[in-house]
Amino acid sequence: MEVDEQMKDQRKNRIGARGTGGFTLGELLIVVAIIAVLVAIAIPVFRNKLERAREAHDIYTMRQAASAAIELYYAGITDNTSATEAGLAWWGSPGAANANAWGVYDPENGKFIPTKNTSTKPYGKGTKIDGKTVYTSEDGRKAYDASLDYTDGVVMVAIYPNGNNKHVDIYWKYTHAMDGHTDNAYIGGDQGASNPRYSLRIPLN
Repeated sequence: MEVDEQMKDQRKNRIGARGTGGFTLGELLIVVAIIAVLVAIAIPVFRNKLERAREAHDIYTMRQAASAAIELYYAGITDNTSATEAGLAWWGSPGAANANAWGVYDPENGKFIPTKNTSTKPYGKGTKIDGKTVYTSEDGRKAYDASLDYTDGVVMVAIYPNGNNKHVDIYWKYTHAMDGHTDNAYIGGDQGASNPRYSLRIPLN
């Protein structure tokens, strides 16, 4: 009987010692492996969601610029004088179909400045990570390319108040020369003179 009691005591001691001794090396390795797998899964998901948030910010800025530009159009942008009063520059002869008022949108105050230079602070958020955001104009043209880097860009507007094709164009331009582009290039390139490849076009007819 005494031997049985001693064996029971020894077994309890071993169990107790193991219970207070923490994880074994094998158990720790398993836990670390599980954590590594979870992190590997979570990082791309988090990165994608973060990028979509950045792209949503850029598109929101474009919409705000469009709203401000349309408001100015209906206020009567018709020539250099009215454009200057609105904080815009003017290009072309008054009344010409291709004449337009243009400028840089300032999201901090919802207004415009008439020109862009190297002191203009960029405010684009979207990076080269493709968040798969799709944004198009009413005519089906692509307004924003989620795979491009907008972090060195600002939103520009051009208001065309004359002719049979009155419209507002909203697009992005670089503020500084970098990565092989000039400081006046459209983000995404162009389809000809004064015709950005990607722009939000809003008909006003």
